Amino acid sequence: MQAKEELLEQLGESYGYVNRLVEKKIEYFKLNLAETSATTISGIITAVVLAIIGLITLILLLITAGFALAVAFDSFVYGFGLLALIFVIIFVLVLALKKPLITNPVVSKVISKFFEHDGKEV
Repeated sequence: MQAKEELLEQLGESYGYVNRLVEKKIEYFKLNLAETSATTISGIITAVVLAIIGLITLILLLITAGFALAVAFDSFVYGFGLLALIFVIIFVLVLALKKPLITNPVVSKVISKFFEHDGKEV
C-alpha cells in the first residue's frame, strides 16, 4: 500500500511539473508571436509612411524634371513625352524582373523574420 501511495504521489508531482512546463511553453509561444507580429506591423507602417513621403517627393521631382526637359526641348510635348517614355521602359523592366527584384527578397525577409528567435535565425 505504501509503495502504491508513493507512486501516486510521484505521478501527481510529475503531472504538475509537466502541466507547468506546457503552460510556460504556451506563454513563451504567445509572447514570441506577439513580438514577431508587433515588429512586422511596425515595419509595415514604417514602410507605408516612407512610401507615401517618397511618392510625394518623386512626383514633385518628376514634375520638375518634366519642366526642365520641356525647356531643354522647347516643347512641353517632347519634354513630358520623354519622361513618360522613360517610365514605360522602367515599368516593362520591373514587370519582367518582378520575381527576382521584388517577390523573392520579400518572401525571404518575411520568412526569416518569422523564424527568428532571440535575435538569431534558426
